Amino acid sequence: MASSLSRKFLAGLGLSPEQQDAVVEQHQAVLSDVKAELEELRAAQTDIAAVQKQLDEANKAAKSSSVYKSELEDLRAEFDAYKQKQRAAETLGAKKAAYTDLLRQAGISDKRAASIVKITDFDGMEMDEDGKLAKADELSAAIQSDWADFIQRKEQVGAPTVTPPTTNPNATTMTKEQIMAIKDTVKRQAAMKANPSLFGISVDF
Repeated sequence: MASSLSRKFLAGLGLSPEQQDAVVEQHQAVLSDVKAELEELRAAQTDIAAVQKQLDEANKAAKSSSVYKSELEDLRAEFDAYKQKQRAAETLGAKKAAYTDLLRQAGISDKRAASIVKITDFDGMEMDEDGKLAKADELSAAIQSDWADFIQRKEQVGAPTVTPPTTNPNATTMTKEQIMAIKDTVKRQAAMKANPSLFGISVDF
């Protein structure tokens, strides 16, 4: 383009030297403006690329942050659920232990108490601040009523009754000869039984 606007080219067009100078100056001014605009466009393109890169990185970071945030929330929810489950298990264990103690106090054996605990619904029971079952008196009364058949009763054992020696109403002071002289068989045997030592026999015929 510059060669096409050489002074020789312009002279061939019939332009005077002054006209040639004016055209060259105008041409150089235009080239300078175009070059400046080109540099600005190049700079702008560089800026746009830099900005686009920053946007891409920002979007990537935002996406990563979103994924991280989601994973973190899931882990937090899982941990909270685990803690809640642990607290529930500890509370249930405390309820069972306290209720077992009430069963024992009521006089129920450990074996029976273990069976009762297995079928007892503990959801309605509450623990107080001291770690004991709330309304323990009511629960104890319910145990006395509901599980009365399993309560071991301690019977009062009194002093043994002294049985007086048995006296045989048929005992007599008869001699062996007198007994043997009794003609009635039933009476004679009764007399013999009343005086076994005279005949060397046992009282059990």
